[in-house]
Amino acid sequence: MNGTRPKFMENQIPAQSYFEQPDPYVNAPSCHVNLLELSRYAKRCGKKLVELTQEEVKKFSI
Repeated sequence: MNGTRPKFMENQIPAQSYFEQPDPYVNAPSCHVNLLELSRYAKRCGKKLVELTQEEVKKFSI
């Protein structure tokens, strides 16, 4: 992603596990966000997911 961070991750430091290669034999932990509705919202607003703010993403927390 060009070395830039998504807008909603500004001022946040991801956990080290974020950078680890996923194990295909273990279910991934929940991201606690309704990704389907979040992507629909972004499309309605004419934005890419990386352009959404933390406040916008928090609206879709599960």
